[in-house]
Amino acid sequence: MLAHAQRERPNESCGLIAFQYDRAVKLYPGTNILASPTRYRMADREVLGAVDEIDRKGWWLGAIYHSHPTSPAVPSSTDLREANWPDALMIIISLQHEQPDVRAYRTTRQSFAEIPIVITPPRPSTLVTLAGHARRLWESLVTAPDAIPTNQPRPAITAGGAGRGVAEPAAPESMLEWEPERRATIGILGGMGPLATVDLYGKIVALTPAGRDQEHIPVIVYADPRVPDRGTALLHGGEDPTPWLVHGARQLAALEPDFIVIPCNTAHAFLDRVQPHIDRPILSMIDAAADAIATNHPEVRVVGLLATSGTISTEIYQRALAQRGIDTLTPGEETQQRHVMAAIHGVKAGDTSRATTNLLVEAANELAQRGAGALLAACTEIPIVLQQRHVQLPLVDATDELARLAITTAQQLDQSRYGQPHRKRA
Repeated sequence: MLAHAQRERPNESCGLIAFQYDRAVKLYPGTNILASPTRYRMADREVLGAVDEIDRKGWWLGAIYHSHPTSPAVPSSTDLREANWPDALMIIISLQHEQPDVRAYRTTRQSFAEIPIVITPPRPSTLVTLAGHARRLWESLVTAPDAIPTNQPRPAITAGGAGRGVAEPAAPESMLEWEPERRATIGILGGMGPLATVDLYGKIVALTPAGRDQEHIPVIVYADPRVPDRGTALLHGGEDPTPWLVHGARQLAALEPDFIVIPCNTAHAFLDRVQPHIDRPILSMIDAAADAIATNHPEVRVVGLLATSGTISTEIYQRALAQRGIDTLTPGEETQQRHVMAAIHGVKAGDTSRATTNLLVEAANELAQRGAGALLAACTEIPIVLQQRHVQLPLVDATDELARLAITTAQQLDQSRYGQPHRKRA
């Protein structure tokens, strides 16, 4: 780290450190693409490459380091504002004086606390000994029934702990080989934002033709709200969310869903960079919504788009609708900021009041007056507060259509792959 920082002077250096357990195992020196003495941003390809290797080897990102060429080793307001990996330590190398100063911190967006750095010789033998001891302890509990008197109840080994003195019969051999009935499984990559994730899952449950718990579709949810803001990345050059999306998609794919859905419209602008890194298909919310408009509202030639400024800027919906012969209207700049974005930020902050709904109603009225024949709620926060009863034009909910697509896909997989059509049982 010190050599890297010295080489990059007068600009800031930056990089990542991988950990295995509580020990640093590899340094990933990065390229500061900002080439600045006061700010840094590591090249996206380097971040993706490092995260890829860290995931493959079962390590974890333990620290992110950067240098302060002319200032103390203390987090600046910019450092705190851009600290988007709170699980990783922030290590700062100050080159302000002849003797470098290296300090580590736990950070949040508003505060930081210094963590002492202690340099010790590696002790692999201790690690091996502890791991071996833990394994031997577990094997003694699981494979040595003779160690427990036959006239005493065997301690139960459960997720909550072992040896609580609760009698538990030995599991039949057949239970050890038991596997659940194979059913297509939906993976939800969520957290962007949390309420939108809940909304999608709720709609999948509500729209599934099931009469009892066991008839619903298995769903796995991985929700990480720390993903950097997608709109800020698109509009203002903020931190690229791609490494976070790749990491989350891999964590989710490891649990083996049949496919993945993402309840965030703006995140779809990054999917071309995410899909190559995972072996599970990601269904498109954009296509699901555009298909629904073309199929269910064939008379509509102009759609009013209610979405984040980031989503609008990518034109992903405008292109998808144009391919189906449909034109798009977007709110004027003032309406977009003061009504649509204000409402979206309100929902993300937990404000689902009528006042938030009214902001979107005003934006919808403007689009109707300009000639829209239908409205598309193309931000996952919008349908939480804006429903069909609030507006006169047909309102298409992109989240709703993504839920329908996920259900249909799971049902088709059940029927074609597993020979188990999804239907209510008598």
